[in-house]
Amino acid sequence: MPVSCAAWGCQNRCSVSTRSKGITFHRFPKDVLMRKKWEVALRREKFTATKACRLCSDHFTPEDFDRTGQTVRIRDGSVPSVFNSPAHLQRVGPSLCTALVSL
Repeated sequence: MPVSCAAWGCQNRCSVSTRSKGITFHRFPKDVLMRKKWEVALRREKFTATKACRLCSDHFTPEDFDRTGQTVRIRDGSVPSVFNSPAHLQRVGPSLCTALVSL
C-alpha cells in the first residue's frame, strides 16, 4: 500500500525521490490526546487518523525532530504546525485555540 501524507493538499508520497530530498513519513501518535492534537492541527473536517495514516516531515519544524540516531523521529510532545492550507484555514480562531488548549 503506498504511503502518502494525510495533510490537505500535500502531494508527498513515500518514494525514492522524496527520500532523496530528506522527506520522512511519520505515524500518528498512539497516545489518544496527542493523536487528537495532531488531528485538530490538520484542520480537516471529520478527520480521524487510522493506523495507516502518515504525515510527512514537511509539516514539522526542524526543532520537532530527533536526528541523533539512524532513524529520524518526532520528539515527544511535537505537534505538526507547518501547512500550506487555503487562507481561510490558516487563521487560528478561538475554536482551534480552545480545542488545542483543552486537550
